[in-house]
Amino acid sequence: MARVTNLMRKSEKVARPAARPAVRRGPSVLERATRYLREVRAELNRVTWPSRQELIASTVVVLVVVGVLSAYLGAWDALFTWLFQRVLR
Repeated sequence: MARVTNLMRKSEKVARPAARPAVRRGPSVLERATRYLREVRAELNRVTWPSRQELIASTVVVLVVVGVLSAYLGAWDALFTWLFQRVLR
């Protein structure tokens, strides 16, 4: 038995679905990057920046704390190094 589709006349046209238009899923990479940079600039304009004196004072505090902590850890390191050298000899 022959299939019905094979028996169709040449004059009959097969109904094909219409081609789908290209679907745009969202903004392009360039548009997203531009928007991101605009938003970053807007946020930076809202920031309350420290004065020069506040910046220097904060930097000094950080440097002093780092110095004290490094001396503290260095002292413990020297102590343990000395102890292990005595024990392992």
